[in-house]
Amino acid sequence: MILAYAHLHRTLVDQESSVDILFKPAFDKLGLDEKELRAYPDTLYGLGDTPVKPLGFILLHTTFEKGIKSKTLSIDFIVVIVGSAYNVLIGRTTLNRLGAVVSTPSVHEIPIPEGIATIRGDQKLARKCYNEA
Repeated sequence: MILAYAHLHRTLVDQESSVDILFKPAFDKLGLDEKELRAYPDTLYGLGDTPVKPLGFILLHTTFEKGIKSKTLSIDFIVVIVGSAYNVLIGRTTLNRLGAVVSTPSVHEIPIPEGIATIRGDQKLARKCYNEA
């Protein structure tokens, strides 16, 4: 299964997070089945006011792309049922694996064989998502 970055537009990059999160509505949009989840024994903190017990985790081959430039990684996503304006949260481990440079104006630069892929955030869309949440 390939999870294409471009198909999940509402992605949060969180340098403080030690895990990668796939929120349940996005899991469902991808047509995944809960039977594919492996048990995740730990509780997560920091996703809201209360600790969160994950549904499980799933390994997905994830493509980060901008035009013809792309990079694919196998990522263990922890699936949670938590209200969020985002589909996916990318944490520091994956950011490090990507070699990503994250800057304040939401610009992500990822080294790939063809050079550098630059993915820019959309502040208006981010604000809209935040307000909807």
